[in-house]
Amino acid sequence: MMYLSTTSSIMGRIYGSTRKYTVPEAIEALKAAGYDRIDVSLWVLASRGNLLDRDTWENSVAEIAEACDRFALPVHQTHGNTAEGMEWDDPAYDWDYLNRTNIRCLRATKMLGAEWMVVHPMNLPRDPLYSAKKAQEANLRYLAPYIEEAKRLGIGIAVENMVDFRKWRRRYCGGDIYELIDLVDRINDPAVRICLDTGHANLSGIDVGAAIRAIGPRLAATHINDNRDNGNDEHLFPFFGTVDWKDAMAAFREIGYEGDFAYEAGSQRIPAELRGEWLRYTVGLGRGLLRMAEEG
Repeated sequence: MMYLSTTSSIMGRIYGSTRKYTVPEAIEALKAAGYDRIDVSLWVLASRGNLLDRDTWENSVAEIAEACDRFALPVHQTHGNTAEGMEWDDPAYDWDYLNRTNIRCLRATKMLGAEWMVVHPMNLPRDPLYSAKKAQEANLRYLAPYIEEAKRLGIGIAVENMVDFRKWRRRYCGGDIYELIDLVDRINDPAVRICLDTGHANLSGIDVGAAIRAIGPRLAATHINDNRDNGNDEHLFPFFGTVDWKDAMAAFREIGYEGDFAYEAGSQRIPAELRGEWLRYTVGLGRGLLRMAEEG
């Protein structure tokens, strides 16, 4: 059985305002719309000056956990902090900041009762010629302290497939599904599995259903979104791009995936007065997709 979930970031900036929805506000709205679970975007909360970058971060996470309990909307997966794509190439990037906030993200994941935290693999800074071998070695070093902390906390790390931008720009580590599978298999630890981002796969020219079947039992989390394979990571809802969703849902059924079917798509331009209707539409869409997986 899969559970319909969505990133808390679906409730972004209030349209026509400078204010953003808080995570507790998102939790209340998503529960009212009919979601089963929520994927808390700790990446957003770990941005400079935000909740996880403050000394009071534990109090903020406790407030989110309380809201999840109050509205009965569990957290199964979160998204850890990561450097932006351009920052991977910046030799002056503040790695101490990233590491400090990512450890906090792991601890927040535990406080929220989630089982998995999604992380991006890293890219080597200023590497002019991409090497999967060098990238794998770099990621073994990069992920090691996070894996150690995750195991201490009793949670898992789900490494996300990235975008193989060979047609438009430089490659990202994990843009090739088999490259990511090799990395996880080499780590060879039940606390380390894979998060499939369907939009990243589609943008990389990878058949999403085939990717799901290749990942198989390594799949622990999902980021469900679509795009038009035009060089832009558009984060559209299913059927608004070119992903073959019928085959993708069949693939989920075939591998026996039972985790979150978690949207990572946006609706920031939806006016506040239409937010509830929009969220109910996305729930109806998700329920239809889950029926496709169940019924074949």
